[in-house]
Amino acid sequence: MTYLTKLFVIIAFMWASQLALAYMQAKNFQKDIKRLRKMGMVATGMGGKRYRGGRAFVALAADENNIVQDGLVLRGFTVFTKSKPLPKYKGFSLDEIISGTRVVEGEPQKVMDAAKHAAQLLQDHYSKI
Repeated sequence: MTYLTKLFVIIAFMWASQLALAYMQAKNFQKDIKRLRKMGMVATGMGGKRYRGGRAFVALAADENNIVQDGLVLRGFTVFTKSKPLPKYKGFSLDEIISGTRVVEGEPQKVMDAAKHAAQLLQDHYSKI
């Protein structure tokens, strides 16, 4: 086996490992979101840039009165990042999150953008019903 062939085999193995770990992370996040579905309609929003500070994913559960019941956040640079509870948005209305009238102090901008995106998706859904 030549040096170049070994290099391609190593790269292919690393790429396959990355895909497998990303798949496992997504499955774990979906499992965590299942818990939120018991509290109401759930939407997941994305915020942040891919290569500038990373992305954040926020899942919000809202009831039929457009009040957030609970949330999850997934943020980090590696595939080993796990979702964490996001209780700071509990009790907020979707309109407050979208308009920015109530802001959660201490949260990075990418998390607030992801929450705004999720709230917009929920509001769009409820307006269709």
